Amino acid sequence: MSTGQVLLTLAAIVLLSYISLNIQQMYVQSVGSTVGSQYTSDALNFGRDLSERVQSFAFRYDQLMNEFGGLDDVSDPGSRIEFTSQVGESFYATVEISDEGELIHNQNGRKATIRVYIYNDTSDQYQLQAEYVTAITEL
Repeated sequence: MSTGQVLLTLAAIVLLSYISLNIQQMYVQSVGSTVGSQYTSDALNFGRDLSERVQSFAFRYDQLMNEFGGLDDVSDPGSRIEFTSQVGESFYATVEISDEGELIHNQNGRKATIRVYIYNDTSDQYQLQAEYVTAITEL
C-alpha cells in the first residue's frame, strides 16, 4: 500500500467520523427540543386543567376561597399545587384569587391568576412556564 492510499484512507475515516459526530449532535439537539416542547405542553395542559377546575366553582362560589385561597407561594409546599407529568417533570402551580369586585358586563366575581412553574436545579429557582387569568362569577 502506498503512502497516498494510506493518507486517503485516513482522510476518509476522519470525514466519516466528522459526519457521524454531526449527525449524533443533531439527534441530541432534536431530542432536547422535543423534551422542551413536551415540558411546555404539559405545563400548559396543567394550567388549563387547573383553570377549568377553578371555573367549576361558579356553582359553589361560596367554597372558592376555602379551596384555592392561600395557594400563592410556589416555594412553600403547603401553599401550592403539584403535578408530575408523563415525562417525570414536576410542575408547581399557584392560584391567586382577587377580592370580589365588578368584572366585565357589570357582573360581580373574582379573578383567578394561575401560574405554573418548573423548578430549576442549577439556579435553585422556580421558573414561570405558563400563566392563566380567568374570572369566576356566581351562577
